[in-house]
Amino acid sequence: MSTQTRQYKQLTQGQRYQIEALLRTYYMQKEIAVSVGISESALSRELSRNANDDGYGAESAHALASQRRVTLQSLAKQMNDTCP
Repeated sequence: MSTQTRQYKQLTQGQRYQIEALLRTYYMQKEIAVSVGISESALSRELSRNANDDGYGAESAHALASQRRVTLQSLAKQMNDTCP
């Protein structure tokens, strides 16, 4: 049995626009995931984390994800600075 290391990649803004367009044409999540080239669970997480009251929008989703990334990097830096 071979072990594979998973490579996690963040979604690009282009992928988010693809997701938004396919959602608007009523594609199923499985079809969207295959079309965009991500796993179904990654798509599900993307939709739950980045949708708002109006649904999923690529522009706002990318802004939210970018803000989370900056916040987490800042917190990690603070923790590294305070830990001996």
